[in-house]
Amino acid sequence: MGKRLGTAQRLTKDNIERTPDRIGIYVIKNERGAAQYVGRSQQVKTRLTQHLSQKDIPGARSFQVRTLTSKEQAENLEGRYIQRYKPKYNVLKNK
Repeated sequence: MGKRLGTAQRLTKDNIERTPDRIGIYVIKNERGAAQYVGRSQQVKTRLTQHLSQKDIPGARSFQVRTLTSKEQAENLEGRYIQRYKPKYNVLKNK
């Protein structure tokens, strides 16, 4: 498991292709580097490809990924990152 998010990369098809298709979290950022969306997926590369093709996050310019070893880790870390970064396109759920 990576200890932190990887280096920010431009949100392009070529960069996504080099991303591991493993469980993890990702942060999509705008041109100023502000977090726009934090997500988790069993297959990060596949999910990032969907975001790119659907253009569902306006202003998305770059992304960072952290691979993990379990769904529980991904859920926990996703929640912490959402609380920390307060991304524009995430909705917090009350538990």
